[in-house]
Amino acid sequence: MSVQLAHEPPFRLGEVEVRPSTREVVWPGGRETLQPRVMQVLVVLAQAHGEVLTRDDLIQKCWEGRFVGEDAITLVMVKLRKLASATGDGFVLETIPRVGYRLATPSHDLPPLRPEAKPGVGRRGLMIGGAAAVAAVAAGGLAYRLLQPQPKPPLTVAVLPFDDLSPQPIEGYVPQGLAREVRNSLSRVGGLRVISDSSSFALRRANLSPTAVGERLKADLVLTGSVSETQGSMRVSAELTDSHTGIQVWSQSFMKPADELFQLEDTVASTVIQELVGRGGPDLIKAPPAIRPRDPEVYRIMLSSNHLLEQTRALRMAGRDPDGDDVADEIYAQVQRALKIDADDSDALVALASLTRNGWPRELARQPLSSAQRASEGAEILRRALVADPGNPAALAALGDYYRRFEWNWTEAESLFRRALAIDPNHIEAHWAYGYMLGTLGRNLEGLIHARILVRLDPETVWRRLALPRMLLSLGARDQAMAHYRHELLLNRDNLFLLRELYIIHLSESDAAAMHDLDRLVRTDLWKGAALPPPVEAMLGRMAAGAEALAGRPAALVALVDADVAAFDAADLHAATRQGRASVDFLFFYAMEYAWAGQVARSVELLDRALSGRSLYWPPSLPYGPDPFPKLVSNDPRFRAVWLSEPARAHLLQLRLASLEHGQTSGDLPNGRRIVPRLPSETV
Repeated sequence: MSVQLAHEPPFRLGEVEVRPSTREVVWPGGRETLQPRVMQVLVVLAQAHGEVLTRDDLIQKCWEGRFVGEDAITLVMVKLRKLASATGDGFVLETIPRVGYRLATPSHDLPPLRPEAKPGVGRRGLMIGGAAAVAAVAAGGLAYRLLQPQPKPPLTVAVLPFDDLSPQPIEGYVPQGLAREVRNSLSRVGGLRVISDSSSFALRRANLSPTAVGERLKADLVLTGSVSETQGSMRVSAELTDSHTGIQVWSQSFMKPADELFQLEDTVASTVIQELVGRGGPDLIKAPPAIRPRDPEVYRIMLSSNHLLEQTRALRMAGRDPDGDDVADEIYAQVQRALKIDADDSDALVALASLTRNGWPRELARQPLSSAQRASEGAEILRRALVADPGNPAALAALGDYYRRFEWNWTEAESLFRRALAIDPNHIEAHWAYGYMLGTLGRNLEGLIHARILVRLDPETVWRRLALPRMLLSLGARDQAMAHYRHELLLNRDNLFLLRELYIIHLSESDAAAMHDLDRLVRTDLWKGAALPPPVEAMLGRMAAGAEALAGRPAALVALVDADVAAFDAADLHAATRQGRASVDFLFFYAMEYAWAGQVARSVELLDRALSGRSLYWPPSLPYGPDPFPKLVSNDPRFRAVWLSEPARAHLLQLRLASLEHGQTSGDLPNGRRIVPRLPSETV
């Protein structure tokens, strides 16, 4: 009987997920829909678990025993080999001459062929013969694996900020900006894993040696450098150090006129790439296409602007919004100056789009626009950037994030994310936004791959690391998720973003005891009984009100939420961001608090407002998630009416239900059956 794709469950081949029922194959940065016959052959080979299948076996299982020409099978094998190559060798299709085919993945050894007992051999003879056969097969398998070329792991590189060795110190953004641009150029190289500059720069600021930084970031090589400017010339010296041995394996110096910074950076990056190709081999490391030339003055301006963008984000995450506004005003002036010189500079347009979407500069913040209106204006700027440079991964990822966040155009967003990652496999923003979109759609097993990559590429940035426990929570791996959250809290005891998230988790689980435990952890273990910062004290007070609401005493929590909603409306906070979140997301939180306080009408009203602002901030509590709204609310006809009030909302519910039915996320099916997927092993 032929393979029935509609009834075959999804399975994994290393980092590759195969979905027979939809004929999809998904891997980090890519997706392909196979022809039915090609998918049938892939399923049958995978089900053989490394055993060799003859052509007759394949004809019987995939063509129902009908006569099939040699070309038909060969064509299927060619397509599967192309697929294996596209996935980054997530699996290997082997031809055994004059025998058949077998499938292997890099994550496990091929099982040996089973020895057959010869007739007429007694038990002792069978034992001896069997042992000899096993030994022979094991030896043969070992020899086979030694002879076969094994897939090489990607080289991991960390780029540290360059030192300023000028007789007269130059602007601080130049050494750091050059290092960041070199890092971005390396990030586009296929076969390299390049650590985020936010992590590598943070560790260098901690005065760790290059070798220590490499060890902490699990990098094979560390690129360091220095910059000096004298008499109108700029000199850059760069060195590669093997972090495993501490030995410097390469160094070179470069000099160009000071007004040719772009050419200087391009020369440094190209030379480093050539050295890496020599170390890893051209089969592993693929050089990226050339980058569009840029105006020298614009390039220098944008070095400064990108440096300041990192500062304003950090200030806002720390709750220092007024200081962040000062920096944003300076960035806005610089970007405007750059665009007067070159109106089509794609990096300047991407920076302007970010400022516009967030409403950070005071001049833009004063405009009476909603978050959605700001985002729409930002998207138009991103489209201009892509007209100027269709291969700009930052513009692709940012426009994909717009479609994800504000348009709910999941297909277009996914296409943009995949294009960004095809150009730059290490693009942090693309992995981050794509992963969150997959989580929103309930495709959490796919999202988990990107969350793990984020932790690998940016291990020193807390809000990147939080992608992993969030994904684990949606997959029903609560113990693992909470272990990650506890670790983060130990490292960031005053992080309001993190404290609020833990509070919401415990509220959505109706777990008042966990709230009391968290209060004790913060006060006793983290702050040792000392006076808490007022924002932390206020957050713990809110959590205490939440615990009271769960105990049937909601008055205190309702009063807090009422006051916050009134302040939100009075201050027009939906036009900006707060504590690292789009402020409309607070409406979703307020809807959750009202729900668990038993305020059904208010909860539904705030949920409707949040969804109108395109906030889906907490996927575990969306329909078909592991921690949905309490039944008092979710069983109310008004709750269902909110979700069915427009096609985009209803379509999202269909997508999430399909993901649950395919075992991509955890939650309850309409018949009440609980789904908890089996987590794949760590492979990134």
